[in-house]
Amino acid sequence: MATTTQSVQAGWLPIRQYRDFWDVPRMFFIEVEGKSFLFDCPFDGEREDFSTAYQIYQMPPISEAELEGSWAGLPHRAIRALGSLPVASVTFDSSRRTSIDGRILATLLPTVRTASVSIVESNIRA
Repeated sequence: MATTTQSVQAGWLPIRQYRDFWDVPRMFFIEVEGKSFLFDCPFDGEREDFSTAYQIYQMPPISEAELEGSWAGLPHRAIRALGSLPVASVTFDSSRRTSIDGRILATLLPTVRTASVSIVESNIRA
C-alpha cells in the first residue's frame, strides 16, 4: 500500500465546491479518503484585497445542504487548523475551478496523520 505522501503526489484532487472566485477560488473544499479540507483565503478589509495565503482546515462531514448556505462560519467548525499555504503555491487545473495538484496537500498531511490516501486520478493537466 502506498504511503500518504506517495498517493497524494500521484494525482489531482477534485474540488468539491468553491466560493468567491477572483483569479482562483478563494474558498473551496476537497475530500481525501472521506476527510474534508477547507482552503480559505479571506478578504482583508484593511488591504482591500484577498489574503495571499490559504488557511487550511480539516473539517467535519459537511452535507450538500450545508454547502448551499453561507460559508462565513465554516472555519469555526473545523476539527483543526492545519496551517497556511501561499495562494501562488497551489496549482489548479487549467479552468482553476475543477481540481488542484495533490502534491501541495502532501506538505500538510503529516499533520493530519492519515494512514493512506486514495486520490481520484484525473486526465486534467495544468
